[in-house]
Amino acid sequence: MKAKKVAAICLTLAMTIGMLGGCGSSEKNEGETTGEQITLNYWTWFPSKDQIQETVDAFEKENPDIKINMTVMESKAFQEKVPLALSTEEDIDVIGVQPSAFAEEVQDYLADLDELMPEAAGEDWKELYSEKCLEQGNQLTGGDTKMLVLTNSGSMVGFYNAALLKEIGCEVPKTFEEYKAVAEAFKAKYPDKYVSVFAGKDAWVVDEMMLTVLGQQGDYYNKWRYEEAPVDSPEYKQAIDGLKKYSPDVLDLDYASATEEFTNGNALIYYMGSWEAPLLSNKLREGNGIELENVGAMALPVAEDGGQLTVRSYIDSGIGVVDYSEKKEAAAKFVAYLTVGEGADIFGKQLTGTSAKKDFVVDETLFDTEESKAGWDTVNELINTATADRNNVSGYSDVEGAAVQSVLNGSATTEDVLKDLQKEWTSGKY
Repeated sequence: MKAKKVAAICLTLAMTIGMLGGCGSSEKNEGETTGEQITLNYWTWFPSKDQIQETVDAFEKENPDIKINMTVMESKAFQEKVPLALSTEEDIDVIGVQPSAFAEEVQDYLADLDELMPEAAGEDWKELYSEKCLEQGNQLTGGDTKMLVLTNSGSMVGFYNAALLKEIGCEVPKTFEEYKAVAEAFKAKYPDKYVSVFAGKDAWVVDEMMLTVLGQQGDYYNKWRYEEAPVDSPEYKQAIDGLKKYSPDVLDLDYASATEEFTNGNALIYYMGSWEAPLLSNKLREGNGIELENVGAMALPVAEDGGQLTVRSYIDSGIGVVDYSEKKEAAAKFVAYLTVGEGADIFGKQLTGTSAKKDFVVDETLFDTEESKAGWDTVNELINTATADRNNVSGYSDVEGAAVQSVLNGSATTEDVLKDLQKEWTSGKY
């Protein structure tokens, strides 16, 4: 999934690459019957060890007979290595599940959680868990419950420097006309700063931005994704042309440099997915050396009349139990702890996404200003009221984003790009 193809600022850069060794192979691990310590091998691309360490420590304290041995890989490496590792039955007990074609590829190696979760979390565990997340996850694994959601995300969201916005005496813009007024006031006071930045050099980010504009006019993305509606359409044309309004300098920046410009105080607004919500917390910013005084969150201002402030949202990261694991009961206990147990509340403090646990309540001590708390509420509302799914098609998103880049830099027309994209999408590659 694209959100994890690039690590999200300082808070998501702590990725450790490695592979874990194997051990034993019996129908049921001896440790589960003798009371000896069990080691669960957990492979994932997200979260990082730093992000989940507090949660793992709490789980191991509550379950002293279970130890978590975690391997974190870069997203593409994870996609390549895990299917092969599963096919050769490497010693893996728990895996992260990317909500994309990856989930479909590995589903035959995942255990049926309907059989494991009642013992691990109680017979009523589904009452604790989001129905929407259950439905979306099951759609990716042939209708069976083989993965549960760690986080949901939405994109694109605008993170804004609340102190700078206050200095120019402006409110959060909700329409493009209001955005223009804010831009003029900001440039008058800070001619050398960016009004807004996003990673315009990165094709997938440009695609995310364009599809956010598309979503402002309704659910056409879902019609394209699930009902064979064409790319070469008035809706996509309006979206690409709408995005052109917001992109004077953005193609000069990649993910890292756009993030740096904002976190160094050189931009008023930074557009990225909701996985950048840790920026809203002063505690998390300070812990990562970010000196911004106050950060809020907003929707991308509506590009056209009659549009809706919105994002596309979907499962961002999942987790499952490997079916051939010797330690499925212990593995299910860990999965339950992370998704419907106390672990969901502890991990939720990282603000990397919204939780699938129904009664999850964010730790409000993470926020020290009205703007930051309201920003978190905005992120949640946008995710919960999204007009379309953020169910991207791996590979095609880069192609589509590159095509939109060519329109933004003036080397192609919207009409020509849409004709080419229609041929690409119907080529049979995807």
